[in-house]
Amino acid sequence: MTRPHVQQAAPLLLPAEDMPVGQEIECGSYQVTEDEIVEFASAWDPQYFHVDPDLAAHSDFGGLIASGLHTASIFQRLAATGMYQRYDVVAGKEIHGMRFLRPVRAGDVLTCTVTIQSRELAGAGRCLVTIAGGLRNQHGRPVLELHVDSLVRSRDASSRSE
Repeated sequence: MTRPHVQQAAPLLLPAEDMPVGQEIECGSYQVTEDEIVEFASAWDPQYFHVDPDLAAHSDFGGLIASGLHTASIFQRLAATGMYQRYDVVAGKEIHGMRFLRPVRAGDVLTCTVTIQSRELAGAGRCLVTIAGGLRNQHGRPVLELHVDSLVRSRDASSRSE
């Protein structure tokens, strides 16, 4: 079955040149629950200190903690909705220097910040944008730090390709 061709206007997204290099951007906060810690880890990282509160109580952490992958996913969601969705992002390219600095527990409120560190041309119609990002808990203590390289379309719309 084929669909009739329907031409849609591209969303009005900003080019890489409009990303404010050097500015820290607040991307919102998120409260972590015990149910989601267990649900995420049961599907993606089923280690006992993520999925079993009784066993986790006897771990080095003294209780249930979120998977690092879960924590990174919370960062991504907050960064995407708080900053990335305004820009014409083509794709993520690399995550480097990801550091899990302290455990994330049920009830923690994580706040995301992103600082655009650099942007440089990366071929026709694209820029390589590097951000430094992180999450802090409700006590202002860092729980995650990372750097992300992404390709973002540049103002040169004539060079766009599919």
